Amino acid sequence: MKYSKVLIRIILIFLMSLLFLFFVKEQRNSTLLWKDQHIPIKIKENVKEYALGNINGDNKDYLVVLTGARWKKFGKEVVIFSLEEMEEIYRRDFSEFKPWKIAIGDIDGDGKDEISIGVYKKSPLHQVMAKRPFIYSFEDRKLEPKWRGSRLSRPFIDYTFFDIDGDGIDEILSIEILENDRKVINTYKWKGFGFEGYLETKDHEDITRLIVKENKVYIDIKEGKEKYLGMIKLQNNNLIIERVD
Repeated sequence: MKYSKVLIRIILIFLMSLLFLFFVKEQRNSTLLWKDQHIPIKIKENVKEYALGNINGDNKDYLVVLTGARWKKFGKEVVIFSLEEMEEIYRRDFSEFKPWKIAIGDIDGDGKDEISIGVYKKSPLHQVMAKRPFIYSFEDRKLEPKWRGSRLSRPFIDYTFFDIDGDGIDEILSIEILENDRKVINTYKWKGFGFEGYLETKDHEDITRLIVKENKVYIDIKEGKEKYLGMIKLQNNNLIIERVD
């Protein structure tokens, strides 16, 4: 009987070790991939979101941050810093729009990055509280509206800018929710007055954590009991998600 109890304990320890190793494998890529880089300038306020880019068209880096209380869901102010001058050059209170996202990309190919502020609000043509991507250009050291469309094709969770087809112009990549609650990655191209749908992936049960790192776009995928890290790629004019873990 004593031998049986010892054997059961050994088996339980072995099974727990296997579960732990599986958990570590599942988390390894995400832990390394999603770890934030240090903000390259000291900021006293709490930073909820930030992005770096050539927003002034002078081939210099600027830091755009969304500040706000740590315990609040939405941010308050959008602040821009010149990294060359190491000083603040712009600040505006966006709290009325409930900002939650900062993204930077060159959507029209003019060599100058635009700034997108993700907001949560109603619009004149869509009287429902929803996430919306407002896009601004930085002109004469202030933000000027470029596109404040009502929404994307579908409700979305997150978005970013990325040149998915290598033409030198950034597209919008978004995680969108289908009517059956499954998720897809959709893309949009700027057409001078607004965005036009481009390509989308096949659907998955869940897609989370869209991020650009080392000129690649990664996401977390869930399909049934399986979870894995995926990379978004354009292949033979099809938008695919390649498993990379």
